[in-house]
Amino acid sequence: MSHDIKTLDIRSKIIGVLLRAARLKAGKTLKDCADLLGCSPHTISQYEYGRSGISLPELELLASFFDVPVSYFWEEESTISEESVDLPPAEKLIPLRQKMIGVLLRQARLEAGKTQRECAEALGVSTGTMSKYEYGKKGLPFPQLELLASLLAVPLSHFLDRELATSRVSIARSSGELLSIEDAWASLPPQVEEFIRQPDSLPYLRMALALYELPKDPLKDLAETILSMEE
Repeated sequence: MSHDIKTLDIRSKIIGVLLRAARLKAGKTLKDCADLLGCSPHTISQYEYGRSGISLPELELLASFFDVPVSYFWEEESTISEESVDLPPAEKLIPLRQKMIGVLLRQARLEAGKTQRECAEALGVSTGTMSKYEYGKKGLPFPQLELLASLLAVPLSHFLDRELATSRVSIARSSGELLSIEDAWASLPPQVEEFIRQPDSLPYLRMALALYELPKDPLKDLAETILSMEE
């Protein structure tokens, strides 16, 4: 257990370094971040020095504020984007996200067949604290969430807010589904690229998007119908 606690301390410091680097690159001050999260600049400073554990909801908001994917804080290779994002109010989002993460955490724990005591011992906290995490009454420090995700064999993306653009990027990356715009465009055949550039193609592209969003079974039935008509 002492090894896990030491690991948590190291992860807090690493996340703090990444947090400070992203903040400086984005040109934000400690006060800017504090105003966003509704806390003091000292609290942000404590996060950056790894002396206090930042929670995932806070990390999600700051990632959006800095225009980086949330996975920037746990992947070795993550880039900072230039796209601006609209941020929800922290005072409403953070308590709600804590409860949502707690529900997902409890569900993952039960599915993994682990007890609160086992999880609490892995984190070096009391079962009462673990219970508060699961009921969203206490913010779960991100390094502890990393450890629990590993213990319960679920990906970190399982706990991310899918409504935030920076979280969706991280979710796509974690499942290997994401290509950059440049790579996706470069992979198109010339005739497809030319088709997309034509204004008259817009109705067909909209139809393609609508078909893409259909469940697989209805889409398969539609394709079979079209083929049968051609025969």
